[in-house]
Amino acid sequence: MRLKPVLCIVIALGAGLEAAPPLDASSPCVQQPLIQIPSNATSVPASGDTLTIASLNIKQEPRISDALEAWTRERGIDVLLLQEIGPTVAEGEAFATAMSARLGFNLVYVASYAPQEHIQGLAIMSRFPLDEARVDALPYHRLRFRSRCRVALTATVATSAGRVRVADVHLDTRINSKARVAQLAPVLDALKSNDGPQIVGGDFNTANVGWLNSMWPFVFAQRQPAAVRQSMGAAGFVTPFGSTRPTFKLLSLPLKLDWLYVKHLDAVDWSVDDVAYSDHRGIWGRFTPTPSHGRSREETTAGRIAR
Repeated sequence: MRLKPVLCIVIALGAGLEAAPPLDASSPCVQQPLIQIPSNATSVPASGDTLTIASLNIKQEPRISDALEAWTRERGIDVLLLQEIGPTVAEGEAFATAMSARLGFNLVYVASYAPQEHIQGLAIMSRFPLDEARVDALPYHRLRFRSRCRVALTATVATSAGRVRVADVHLDTRINSKARVAQLAPVLDALKSNDGPQIVGGDFNTANVGWLNSMWPFVFAQRQPAAVRQSMGAAGFVTPFGSTRPTFKLLSLPLKLDWLYVKHLDAVDWSVDDVAYSDHRGIWGRFTPTPSHGRSREETTAGRIAR
C-alpha cells in the first residue's frame, strides 16, 4: 500500500515532463527581412553528382571566421548551414555577408528577433545559386528563462546534379519530445509539395533529457533524438549520423544536438569535426541523388567527382 504515493508521484512527474511549455498566442517575435546576396565569385562551380553539406552552430562568435573558412576548404563544403549568428541583427547580417563573400558563396540570411531576447540568426551559404528562399515561423514557447524566437530558413540549391531543397533550423532547448516534434512540423509541412531531394539540418537541440516546467532536467527521462528520428523517418527522411560522436562539447557528455536529415539522397561520406571557437562540433556529409531522383546510377558513378 505504501507504493501508491510513490506511484502517484511518478505518474505526475511523467505527465509534467510530457507537457509542453505554454505556446504564446501573443508571440513577441518580430519578423525580420530575408537577406539574399549572390556570390561574388567569378569561377563556375565544379560539376559533379555529389553535394557536400555541413552544419555548425557558431555560438555568436565572430572570431570563428578563419576556422570556418579552413573547415569549409578542407572538407570541400558546397552548402553551409549556420545557426546562432549574432548577437544583434546588424552584427549577424554583417558577419553572414562578410563570411559568404570570403568564401565566394551565395547567401540567404535571416534573424529571429524579439525585443529583449537573444538573436538566433540563420544562414545558408552555397557555392551554387540559391533561389525560392522562404522563412517559416516556428511555434514560440515561453520558457522559464531565455525564451527564444525560432524560425526555419529554406532555399533551393541549384546544383549541377539537380535542384535540392535545403532547410536550416535551430530548435528550442528546454522542451520535451512532443513539443520538439511539433516545432519541426511547419518545416516538414512546407516541404510536402516538393518531391525532389531535400535536406533538413541544423541544431535540433536533441538530448536524452526530460524537462519539468522547462527548468528542471531529468537525464534519460526522454529519448529526444529517437523521437525526432521517428518523426523525420515518417516523413521519408534518414540520417547517417546515428552512431557518430557527440556534437556538443560539454564534459565529454554524449550530447548529439546537431543533425543532417536527407530525403531522396544517398550518403557517400560523413563525419563530425572540431571547429575552434564554437561549443558545437561541425557536421558534414557528402550525398548523391538516389537513382530515381537524379541521373541513372551508371551516369552518377561515371560523373561523380571525388573530393
